[in-house]
Amino acid sequence: MKSTPRPFVPALGLHSLTGFYDGLIARFLAEDAWKARLVATIAPKPGDVIVDLGCGTGTLGLLLKAACPQTTVIGIDPDPAMLGRARAKAAEGNLDIRFEQAFADALQLDSGSATAVVSSLVLHHLEQPTKRAAFAEAFRVLRPGGRIVIADWANPDNLLMRLAYVPVQVFDGFPNTRDNLHGLLPMLMRHAGFEDVREVYRRRTIFGNLAFLQGTKPVGRDAP
Repeated sequence: MKSTPRPFVPALGLHSLTGFYDGLIARFLAEDAWKARLVATIAPKPGDVIVDLGCGTGTLGLLLKAACPQTTVIGIDPDPAMLGRARAKAAEGNLDIRFEQAFADALQLDSGSATAVVSSLVLHHLEQPTKRAAFAEAFRVLRPGGRIVIADWANPDNLLMRLAYVPVQVFDGFPNTRDNLHGLLPMLMRHAGFEDVREVYRRRTIFGNLAFLQGTKPVGRDAP
């Protein structure tokens, strides 16, 4: 019997909008500025294995690989349309990046195989149980001492940023975006076992506050 494909929320809330994703993100979110900052935060170096959860069209993976060609970059996404675009962009740039179709809470990667896990504008698509499972998977695949860096919507710091976040909730769903609205991602990261969880960057956008969260898998810990 053929299994029913697992549903997921596409990048812009609707599959029909996937083709517009790169243009909209670049135009309205000043992507070049904050993704360059994100690459600098991750600071890829030779021998690193970096897993990009929800890699989308591969923009971040390409930047990481270009910053350090000796880094292994693995892009994970459930959307075959997004992965097709990512593979085409990597081929065009002659960049050797591995892309796999999978969900953030069910990674087909060995435990302790990654030095870093990064996720950009993905977690707000997931309801809280799936967020918890995704953080647990990130913890599992990281080596002791490895880092997780999350770039996603954060709790608003004023009324304007709160109102700006409403379109995100409308497009991506109110239940799954609520954790970001209430600033719960750091708590969920700590529950998964990560230590030294902190916000390392924040900026205002037309869709609300965007923040980078960082955490570390403790040495000598394989499970929370």
